[in-house]
Amino acid sequence: MVISFLTLRKLQACNIAATKALREADVIVCTSIGAADSKLLAACGIILPDNNEADNTRIETEITLAPDGLPPLQFPFVITDEACQSVEPASLIPIFAFNSCKSVVMLGDPCQLPPTVISDTSGTGRSRLSVSLMSRLAANLPQPVIVTAMPDKSPRDENYLNLKVTKQSASLVKLKVQNEGGNVSYKKQYSGSILLSVQYRMHPSICAFASAVFYDSMLSTPTVVTDQRSIPFELNSLLTLQDGSGSVRFIDVQGGNNEHKESSTREMLMSQQEGSVFENSSISNEAEAVQLISFLKQLLKMREDSPAPFTGSIGVITPYTAQVVLLKSMIASDQEFRQLMMKNPLSIEVNSVDAYQGRERDIILFSAVRSNPKGNVGFLSDWRRMNVALTRAKSGLVVFGDSNTLVHDPHWEAFVKYCDGLECVFDVAPPSAFE
Repeated sequence: MVISFLTLRKLQACNIAATKALREADVIVCTSIGAADSKLLAACGIILPDNNEADNTRIETEITLAPDGLPPLQFPFVITDEACQSVEPASLIPIFAFNSCKSVVMLGDPCQLPPTVISDTSGTGRSRLSVSLMSRLAANLPQPVIVTAMPDKSPRDENYLNLKVTKQSASLVKLKVQNEGGNVSYKKQYSGSILLSVQYRMHPSICAFASAVFYDSMLSTPTVVTDQRSIPFELNSLLTLQDGSGSVRFIDVQGGNNEHKESSTREMLMSQQEGSVFENSSISNEAEAVQLISFLKQLLKMREDSPAPFTGSIGVITPYTAQVVLLKSMIASDQEFRQLMMKNPLSIEVNSVDAYQGRERDIILFSAVRSNPKGNVGFLSDWRRMNVALTRAKSGLVVFGDSNTLVHDPHWEAFVKYCDGLECVFDVAPPSAFE
């Protein structure tokens, strides 16, 4: 069957023409808010009152015909993608607006970022609206009965997942979080959902920590991905490991000593435009930014002499707006960087962690920013944001951070210990160890 997709916002014709177009589509794709479009409601037999009428809350639902004179459209199935990023009221619109839904399929990950709630300035999902419908259902529905006719028997690469340091990292998080009255077990928190347990994005060394800590070690990697996602030659040459097999690096940048500072209104507006929710203040870390850009330039230089130059994509991500602005401004003003890019162009994007949910890059350079003697990690303590940050890379993940600050959070402490166990921690002294 040929499936035609129709986006509601492109419909500018009258209700009759819109209804005809809707009837010709096998699948109608729209956002949760778009599901309340007046043309779609009319095609389903729901007539919204004219704005000029006194009673704007009245909705006539006892309609036997659609505007084209035929029976109203019926939508027995509702499929919602990225359901965990939709606020609950928005998710309810396509389910209940048409009074014809019989089955709902929600796709998403409750272990990643919650819905964006502008009024929740903490950025850690403290608002009640930050609990998506999918997360609520996954936490309350009984465990589903899974019948698999043809199980996936592809061999798995579980070398990193079975390492002692990986298991110790997961045990450390569970112990500390449980002592604080929390619960980090995926099986216990979201038992009402079905986990797609095979991932094809990341090298197994990148996936192992997230799998052990966030998914009860249920997320596995096929062996075929190990070779396909091998660490790029240039990255491994700059930060060489003894065994040379892992794709994770931690650059320990200490001494940034950044403190809380108030964001300007312009900065907050920029953060909203980039799709992120930040705290009432945003901070930056120049020491980390210098290290990151210096490393990036060295990687670009090494491509010139490489027998097989890296041609993939690079993502530079950070949780804070101020750091995004700082990195972009430093790159824009760096003449050497511009010359390297003009000589041998490469896809490089600098953006926030929140903007990267659902996306991926061959190499991810992550700047944690937080560095202070009090060990204040701010909204880095949101483990879902951490999960997103550490799972965007396909072939190489390089984290720039102050270990002395990050270890004050149980999840980041576990990650630092994981990297230490893999012997992939590199100490540097500001302003730069790569030049």
